[in-house]
Amino acid sequence: MKAQTMMVAQLLVGGMMLMAHSSVAADLNAGLNTQLLIRQYNGTQGTQRQEADRFFRQGIEQERAGFSDKAIDSYLQALNLYRSIQEVEAQAPIYDALGQAYSQVGRFIEAEDALRRRLAIARDLKDFQGQVYGFNNLGTLLLQRASLLEAQKTFADGLKIAKDTRYRAGEGLSLSNLGLVAYGLGNYDQAIALYEQARTLRGQAGDPGEANTLNNLGDAYRAVRDYRSALISYRQALFVAQNSVDRSSQYRALSGLTQAFYGLGQNSNASTTLDQRLSLALDQNDSKQVISTLRDLAKFYSAKGDYTAADGYYQQAFAIAQTINDSKEQEGLLREIGVLRSRKYIQQ
Repeated sequence: MKAQTMMVAQLLVGGMMLMAHSSVAADLNAGLNTQLLIRQYNGTQGTQRQEADRFFRQGIEQERAGFSDKAIDSYLQALNLYRSIQEVEAQAPIYDALGQAYSQVGRFIEAEDALRRRLAIARDLKDFQGQVYGFNNLGTLLLQRASLLEAQKTFADGLKIAKDTRYRAGEGLSLSNLGLVAYGLGNYDQAIALYEQARTLRGQAGDPGEANTLNNLGDAYRAVRDYRSALISYRQALFVAQNSVDRSSQYRALSGLTQAFYGLGQNSNASTTLDQRLSLALDQNDSKQVISTLRDLAKFYSAKGDYTAADGYYQQAFAIAQTINDSKEQEGLLREIGVLRSRKYIQQ
């Protein structure tokens, strides 16, 4: 097997535990932007302000560790303290964070309420950039709830403000999100046109979210089976993501490259990108991505008819799932292993 396979085997034999990966979304297209910078907005000082900031930081760390329920409690304690000292501006990123956390645990009504409150603060303060992000945050949530037309209107509201204030990064963000709506409606050519506009604006603004837009563009080109254009988009996304150290976009770009190579019939290149993705996941100690990539490698070798190699990759993925106590992954992998072994038995 490949060198990466040996690396995984050594990790398992050595009993090293891979850390689970969880982080706050870095770009609105991938999730809700939490804008987690804590500042001394009104120059407020004292014990309550310090305690509020501490709860906020604690919530951020809990969210990044994957404990959204605990993060919600911390954010609410911070919010109550900010309210008590009349620190209005500091409440805006708290509501963003609450929207993210509530969304993660499926509490969408509370998530929407938090994001609408965040938008209201931006309006009261005449914070136009905050309004652009507020509309895009809210639209992203609506998109997650499959309210496509409502999301479209919300993103359009954000786009209008961004255009009126000549905020290029906000224009690019809003256009990119409108591209997501078009894609969700099956209007792939329209999605491509919107993404192309968005990636230009985000690139000009130096917005690292350009990587996410480029990945979206690659997906849209794949949807119309233009695999060569998809390949170019994913490669550009990978370059931008590497420069901005955006791990999630790197994984997504590598996954997209694999699919584009499949579409072009370049299976050896597809295998190479899978190996690259596995190396990155191992380097980052990202157990979820390691499992996901091993699973894809298993499917790759299964499609080639090499059931022994496929079984080996599945076994390594299952061992890691056991190590991190991920019962859901274990159940899914056991089902896939069973299907693989049935095929292997029939072939014999």
